[in-house]
Amino acid sequence: MSEAEIHVAERSIGFRMRETLAVQEPAVRIIHILNHCNHGHGNAHVAIDLACAQAENGCDVVYASAGGDYEGLLKSKGVKVVHITQKSHNPAVIALNLLKLIRLCQRFRPDILHAHMMTGAAIGYIASRLYRTTLITTVHNSFDPHSLLMRLGDRVVAVSEAERRSLIARGFKADRVEVVLNGPNLSPREEWLEEMPSAPDVRRPCIATVCGLHRRKGVPDLLRAFKEACATSADWTLNIVGEGPDREDLEQLASELGLDGKVRFLGSIPRPKAILRQTDIFVLASYADPCSLALAEALFAGCATVATAVGGTPELLGGGAHGVLVPPGRPDALAAALSRLMSDPAEMASRRSQALTAAGKLTIHRVRQEYDALYRRAIDKALSSDGRGFSEAGATRRS
Repeated sequence: MSEAEIHVAERSIGFRMRETLAVQEPAVRIIHILNHCNHGHGNAHVAIDLACAQAENGCDVVYASAGGDYEGLLKSKGVKVVHITQKSHNPAVIALNLLKLIRLCQRFRPDILHAHMMTGAAIGYIASRLYRTTLITTVHNSFDPHSLLMRLGDRVVAVSEAERRSLIARGFKADRVEVVLNGPNLSPREEWLEEMPSAPDVRRPCIATVCGLHRRKGVPDLLRAFKEACATSADWTLNIVGEGPDREDLEQLASELGLDGKVRFLGSIPRPKAILRQTDIFVLASYADPCSLALAEALFAGCATVATAVGGTPELLGGGAHGVLVPPGRPDALAAALSRLMSDPAEMASRRSQALTAAGKLTIHRVRQEYDALYRRAIDKALSSDGRGFSEAGATRRS
């Protein structure tokens, strides 16, 4: 599939998704609670996208955090930005900002408090009990042991069905955990990113990965697999986008494997989508990944994909229908999958077409709709004891 065909498909998906915005639902008052709104953090990206989409759909939305890169974007979409610091080792600072959140609740009268990080869940729980409102928590990083704090939510959101099963196995109550699969595409952040420096051009044919450079992402396995696959496809290059504590060790490993000149470490790039548009095969070699935003973006860009069958990845790839799944920690299996794609243009074209088929549901508009429905179920359940539904209760609260 050509880049022009990919762009046409993206525009078609975008048009269909934007049509859904014309049907607006009753407004909800929402406070999103996070540490910050900075670029380069997946949990913040999800919350920023959601807050902007909800505000554009008529909801009254506050983003409460210490601030950051996307403040201007949030304000431009009608989201109110309130500074509440949550990440601190000083108990007095946490207590002061808990008081700020309680006062915000008294002034704003939210229907929903939505916490996306652990400290936000803790202070959000206290505020929700004092104000008697519904607390939603989204578990973005279940591999963090502190994520058990997210159990404080009246409803807990897992970002994939695999994550839901994992959370329940760790003690989360099954009747409280729901799934909203991540969907970062057609993001309002793209407008802000247009002002960032453009990504470098890359030599094709090429493979790319976009990830943090630490053990969980399995980049050493990718380097070893790439070396093996290059034995029969010597003209390919590998672009690694991202930063992390293991970068120096990974650069040394690439050199030891004889991959100098074939592997480029591009660092953190504000607009990785520009790299993905130039990429033939996207690889995610993770050992754990709740629901990768980078993989969803690669599918939307029309990349053929090869990924390890961990976390929410099989769900993103339709169980293998929309991309190739391999076991984690198996460079040999990864190399075999890469070799098949690198040496077979017809298979490559088929996999790129399959990627775009998967991408249609991986948009922020679908995510917003699912969260809105979840909010209303949670509110109605909380208010069912006094016989009122969402619309009546909301009118009473705001009067």
